[in-house]
Amino acid sequence: MKKTLSLLCILALCAGCSGSRVKFEPYVIENLEPKPEFWKVRPDEIISVCRDVRVGRSEIIARTPGGYPVYAVFYGDFSEPAPQTNWSAGNSSSAKSAYLGQTDHKPTILLYAGVHGSECEPVAALCNMIRLLETGRDFRGVEDPEFAELCGHYRLIIVPCVNMDGRSITPDHLRAQPYEVFRGCSQGWWKDGSLVGWRASKEWFPLPLDKVKFPGGYTNADGYNIQHDAAPGNTRTEEAKAIYRLAERWRVDFALNCHSCEGGAFIIRPSNISTDWNLERGTQLADMVNAAFRESGLNPRAPITQKPNETINLTTTLPLCCGGLSLTLECCHCCYNEDGHINLLSFERMMEPPFVAMKLIMRDGLDRPLANR
Repeated sequence: MKKTLSLLCILALCAGCSGSRVKFEPYVIENLEPKPEFWKVRPDEIISVCRDVRVGRSEIIARTPGGYPVYAVFYGDFSEPAPQTNWSAGNSSSAKSAYLGQTDHKPTILLYAGVHGSECEPVAALCNMIRLLETGRDFRGVEDPEFAELCGHYRLIIVPCVNMDGRSITPDHLRAQPYEVFRGCSQGWWKDGSLVGWRASKEWFPLPLDKVKFPGGYTNADGYNIQHDAAPGNTRTEEAKAIYRLAERWRVDFALNCHSCEGGAFIIRPSNISTDWNLERGTQLADMVNAAFRESGLNPRAPITQKPNETINLTTTLPLCCGGLSLTLECCHCCYNEDGHINLLSFERMMEPPFVAMKLIMRDGLDRPLANR
């Protein structure tokens, strides 16, 4: 299948700064399978989904360096006053209520996707979640009364796409594409045509945009990988700051950071930089969801048991803002069999992991708190 890479190298004035930025045209895959109508992943579609909210409330929480709005959509009662202190100070005081305030409101869940803009499967899922909560049906016209009923037990914040810049230059999906295209669309190509690569892309912060042929959708328009914009006191992107602010302001109990990979769906184990409660609770939830992914065929090789790791990123540092539990979900655009062969998933199946995970987690949260409040 022939692939073409259109590159527009023009220097444009940076939004909010006096420097210049290399702009890139979207990566075009010739003869890419057309996306179905319910697959809402283009920036204009995401914006429209959020602007059309009536049952919930939408709010622009950030502007990307490329000029796109980042929307959050709120469902439930978010009328309580701001905390009188932050989590760090309140947790060290004689009363956690100094931060938590009145804890009689419903537990608060933050769902966000598209931190890496090329990973569009959870973006499509979260846009369909919003539609479901707005109308009772998703964009396919499918009802999910179980999901809607469970959401009613929580306050819910949905950010369907954090990295709108990366989303704007990457394809509508990468289904049936070879590994090189998946990696190139994700982390980019250097000017000599070689792949930047997954781990290698993290050797720069920001990625040197003047040295790449195409930056991939991992970074925003300034070259920053928002997932790793996690240094206290030196958070550089407005997108990461906005997620941290949401967690702190609304005292988030549980957050799910939805990504995608070329394998099957799974939830990553929590990091050991968190509290003992979050480690134990997060591992239990991850094992439970991963078992469901194995049984449903979304990932026959999902990990069975997990131990804490030492990863530092947006997910693992979020509890420092609110004390709640934070996990990463990896969705998928294909699924490996035990013999290593790849089974392509339908567009419908590619949207399933966030729904499967959240149903299980919200149902479990009715029996045992998701946060140690």
